[in-house]
Amino acid sequence: MAARSAGLNASGITLVELMIAIAILSILTAIAIPAYTGYIREGHFATMRADLDGLRTTMEDFRLENGSYTGVTADPDVASILSDINSGSYTFTVSPGTGSYDVWGVFSPTVWVRCENRMNQCCYSDSASASAPTAACP
Repeated sequence: MAARSAGLNASGITLVELMIAIAILSILTAIAIPAYTGYIREGHFATMRADLDGLRTTMEDFRLENGSYTGVTADPDVASILSDINSGSYTFTVSPGTGSYDVWGVFSPTVWVRCENRMNQCCYSDSASASAPTAACP
C-alpha cells in the first residue's frame, strides 16, 4: 500500500496556504475600504461646493440690484436654483444678511459643507473643530 500511495501526485492547497491567502486579502481590504470611503466623501464635498458656487453668481446679482442680500431667498432666480439643487441627495440653505450671507449644503449628518462671508471662508465636516453645518466655521 505504501508503494502505491508514493506514486500518486497530490494536488491542491493546504490549509496553511489558504489561511495565508485569506490573511493577505483581509489586509488589502482593510486598506482599500477606508480609502474608497474617503474618495466618496471628497466627491460629495466637491459636488456641494460646485452647487454652492453656482448659486453665488445669482446672489451677487441680487445684491447689485437691491443693495443688500436681505430677501435673497425670495428672489425667483435664487429660489429656482435652490429648488433645482435641493431636488437631489443634498439639502442647501441660505442665511442672508445685509452685507454678507452664509450658505451650507448637507448630504448626511456627517457630510456637509458651510461657506461664510460671501463664500470667502468654507469649512467641511472633516475640518478640525467643525461641529455642525449651522455653526460658524472654526
